[in-house]
Amino acid sequence: MELRSLGKYRLVSELPGAGESCRVYLVRHEDEPTEERPTYVAKLFQPPRSSVGADAARRKAAFEHEVKMLQSINHPSCPTVHASGDQDGIPYVVMDRVDGVALSTLLGHDEGHPRQLTKEVAVYIMGQLADALRHLHTMEFMDDEGPTPLGLVHRNINPSNIMVSRNGDAVMIGFGRSRSAWLPSEHDEPTAGDLAYMAPERIQPGGEANQSTDLFSMAVMLWEMLRGQRCLAGETDAQTRENITRFDISQASRRVSGLSPKLSEIVRKNLDRDPGRRYTGAYQMLQRLAQSPEAQFAEQSRAALGEAVATMTGRIEAAQG
Repeated sequence: MELRSLGKYRLVSELPGAGESCRVYLVRHEDEPTEERPTYVAKLFQPPRSSVGADAARRKAAFEHEVKMLQSINHPSCPTVHASGDQDGIPYVVMDRVDGVALSTLLGHDEGHPRQLTKEVAVYIMGQLADALRHLHTMEFMDDEGPTPLGLVHRNINPSNIMVSRNGDAVMIGFGRSRSAWLPSEHDEPTAGDLAYMAPERIQPGGEANQSTDLFSMAVMLWEMLRGQRCLAGETDAQTRENITRFDISQASRRVSGLSPKLSEIVRKNLDRDPGRRYTGAYQMLQRLAQSPEAQFAEQSRAALGEAVATMTGRIEAAQG
């Protein structure tokens, strides 16, 4: 029998791009008027039938870890969980819907024609995300010895996992590939994430993700917003790996002109191939962003971002009929 509801939430329509282990739906609370747009989304764990044994166990562990993470995160630039559980044998989680588009759509990546954002809008988006990453990287949990670092690393920061709203809000999603002390090591997938946003050390044999590699991913996104080009992505995985290996931010052809010294420093240091020369944490990136002259235009940037998102969603809705 087809699933139609999750407790007090009714499934409205399926959304694309959920991945091979999950399906995502727009859902409406039973108290919401049916004439209004749904304000929630639900993610359901429904792996392919071919997933068995260790692969099935890994996929389920990743979903359970994602739900536990989302329930513990408390930040405006991260999803808010409203319900979770199991409906007819299908695990699920219900979250707020972001009324907008993915950053990848705003940047033209989905169309294959990258475009840039203004420096001020890019800084405004990155400020929200850097604060979210600061929160994630410093999360703790209680064990027998008291507060203990959770060791959360997102591992899959990329424009497809950033939602931007008509209100100018940026929300980091895509925690299904994250790692923390709560994920059993036997179910971990060290190579998880989008290759085109991986730090050089991650593509080496035995390379692992950490806070520094998350910062590198953030810097790749910032570079792409400022340049209006893809930074590391190639036509094939092999070409992308080659681009990652050869990328050198110190080369003149890789720099972004017209940036303030603070913003230029953020890009230069966090795209360094040597993790030891990157910032020590997301809080340092947040500080530098706040100190940049571009940050003075936050309110105007919020309005400009919201307008750009509204225009883009309008085009998408018109194209869908």
